[in-house]
Amino acid sequence: MKLISGMHRSGTSMMAKLAFEAGGDLGNTETFYPGDEWNPDGYFEQEDIHKVNIPLVNGPWGKFSYFKLPSTSTILSRSEEYSTLIKQLGKKYGGKIIKETRFSLTLPAWTKNDVPIEKVLICLRNPAEVANSIKKRNKTLVRHGLELWYTHNKRIFENVGNIPMRIVSYNHLLDERTSFDELKMALNFLDLNLSDARIFELKSEFIKTKMNHNVSTNCSYPKKIKALWDVLQDKHNKQKHN
Repeated sequence: MKLISGMHRSGTSMMAKLAFEAGGDLGNTETFYPGDEWNPDGYFEQEDIHKVNIPLVNGPWGKFSYFKLPSTSTILSRSEEYSTLIKQLGKKYGGKIIKETRFSLTLPAWTKNDVPIEKVLICLRNPAEVANSIKKRNKTLVRHGLELWYTHNKRIFENVGNIPMRIVSYNHLLDERTSFDELKMALNFLDLNLSDARIFELKSEFIKTKMNHNVSTNCSYPKKIKALWDVLQDKHNKQKHN
């Protein structure tokens, strides 16, 4: 599987839609999780992937788990009863592009069960913008959104290990000065090698700067969040030269 993942509200659905429109195989479109007011164009996520990732994260606490996310060891422990299903889904979606934000937390459960993960495309967005979007959607405090941003991003970069990885910046995708190059990099990484003309068409049709409703102004972050944000921006900038 080639994964599109990252903290939710970071452009994962937009990136999945772009991969789909570029000809990527994201599995059966009839089993996509349906869109809603937060993603009217859809999530491009497979519901049977949810049947593993949601209980691995939520456990017995349901959505309340997002006030205290489970540790990786807890997720691995929970995954034991899903081992057969994880292996079945690994075969079912082998070679396909699978988008799901919860892989930020659950990736070790899949690799532990020997599911071949070919690549991981990680969507990254400014932490303040993510926190404000989470606040608007979930009616929670900004500091809670920042903690979620920190945990999801810290975990996925810790857990990706030696799997080939690239970062696609939501903010660069929505910036006219960098949008084309950012999209081309992401699609090429997913082995969707299109002509420049076609990439420009996709950019023009599906990437609109007005999509960013939570544009960040300069703000002061808690020390650990600023440190991680700086590291990830540096990783993103350096991959241009690799």
